[in-house]
Amino acid sequence: MSKRSLGVLCSLLSGCAAGNSAPQRVPAASTERATLRATAPAARAPAPVSRVSASEPAEPRALALTVTRVLSVRVDALALRDGTRVAVLADAPYVGDARGLRPLPLPEGLRAKAGEVDELGIYFGRDNEPRIMGSRRTSRGEVGIYLRHLPSGWRDGREEIGQLGGARAGALWGVLGSADPELVCRAGAQCIIKRQSGWTSVPAGASQRLVTLQDGVLWGLDLSGVSGIDARGWTVSLPAPTPPWPEPRAFWATRGAAWVSSERSLFHSEGGAWAALASPVGEPAAIWGARPDSLWVVGSTGAAHYDGQRFRPVSGVPGALHVVRGRAESELWFGGDTGLYRAVLPPSPSEPKVGQ
Repeated sequence: MSKRSLGVLCSLLSGCAAGNSAPQRVPAASTERATLRATAPAARAPAPVSRVSASEPAEPRALALTVTRVLSVRVDALALRDGTRVAVLADAPYVGDARGLRPLPLPEGLRAKAGEVDELGIYFGRDNEPRIMGSRRTSRGEVGIYLRHLPSGWRDGREEIGQLGGARAGALWGVLGSADPELVCRAGAQCIIKRQSGWTSVPAGASQRLVTLQDGVLWGLDLSGVSGIDARGWTVSLPAPTPPWPEPRAFWATRGAAWVSSERSLFHSEGGAWAALASPVGEPAAIWGARPDSLWVVGSTGAAHYDGQRFRPVSGVPGALHVVRGRAESELWFGGDTGLYRAVLPPSPSEPKVGQ
C-alpha cells in the first residue's frame, strides 16, 4: 500500500533512476475484472482498453471535509494502526496520533549518505511499533532496507524477515501491518507471506510489484497486469490492457475492481474490461478506498473522491499530495508538500448527528 511514483519499478523495467549529490527520499508505493481471485486462473490475453470521458454534464460540487493539519513538514509516506496510532516518513520518521506526532530520528549509521537515494515506506508491525522498508541506491548498487523501532530507538531489523534479511542485493517490498497476512519480497528471490498461523515462502518473480492488501487478499501489480499470490507464487488474474499503461504509479484492488494510475490517467476495471479516463487530479500519486464505491485519489493538484459513479474534487486539503490512507469510511489522512492532514467527512443528511 506508502506518493510513490513507482520509481523502483521504473528503474527495473524502464531504466529511469538517477542519484543526487545529497541524500534524498522518494516516497514508497506503500499505499490495491473479471472477478479477481487469490488463486487465479491462467492469464488471458490482454483486453483492449476503452476510452471514457471524465467530463460530467455539470461540474460536480466539491466535497467539503473538516480538516486539521497535524504536521507541517513535507510527508512522503504514512501508516495507520488500529486505534489512533499514526506513523509518518517526512524529514524524519514521526509517530503519534491525531493530537500530534513526535519525531523518531534515525541514528547516523542508518541514514542515507551523500549520493544515496532511499525509496522507503513506513508501516506498523504487530507490536504496534513502526517499521521502515524499501531500498537504498548506492554507488555499489541497490540494497534492501528493513528498520525496526524499539523502545531503545531504531535498529536494523532484518533478522525478523528470515532468509530475506541477509546482505543480498535488491530492494525489499511488500506490505506490513496488523492485518493478516503481511508480505515481504525481494525480486528475483522469495516472498514471505507472514500469517499469525505461520510463514510461507513462495517465488517472488523477476519484477518488483506494487502491492495492496484488501479484505485479507494480497494483490500485486507489475507491467503484466494484476496478480494474486498463493503457494505457487504470483499468477496474473487480470492482464494489463492493450496498449498498456505507461509507468504505473499507484494501485488499488479488491475482489471485484481494480484501479491503476499513470502520470496523467486512471485505468479502472470492473467485470474484466479496462477503461481509461482522465485523472481528476494532476499526476495521481496514491489511491485508497474503503470499498469500490468509495475511493480517494490524490496528486499534484489535490484530492478527489469516487462514489461509484463519478469523481468529486475535495476542498480543504492544500498543496500537492503524495499519500492518502483511511482508518474508516469517515476518517481520512492526507500527506503532501505542506504537511499531514486528518480529515473527517460530514454526516450525510440521512445520518443522525452524534448525541441525537
